[in-house]
Amino acid sequence: MPYLNIVTNQSITDEASLLKTTSLAVSKAAGKPETYVMVAVEAKANMLMGGSDAPTAFLDYRALGLPADRAAFSDTLCRLITEQLGIPGDRIYISMTDSERQNWGWNHGTF
Repeated sequence: MPYLNIVTNQSITDEASLLKTTSLAVSKAAGKPETYVMVAVEAKANMLMGGSDAPTAFLDYRALGLPADRAAFSDTLCRLITEQLGIPGDRIYISMTDSERQNWGWNHGTF
């Protein structure tokens, strides 16, 4: 049920490694089983932040319930993107959405 979509204007050399590393990090940081985690990445997107095309990323996180300490969760995601893609935290936006169970479909039904 946790879903993280990473959009960046950077090229990604090893997307498979980024996806696997991110999936595990989201699972741990969110306290959710990795079997439910979904991660997507969109590289080389046309993006500006603050009028600049310097390396940037937008992370869209959605789940049934958000971590209690959202600042720590944000820190975890920013550190991950900085380590994996070299994008500094001040060039990363993160949107966190708490979805309602009846609005989250899975396996022919909803949660």
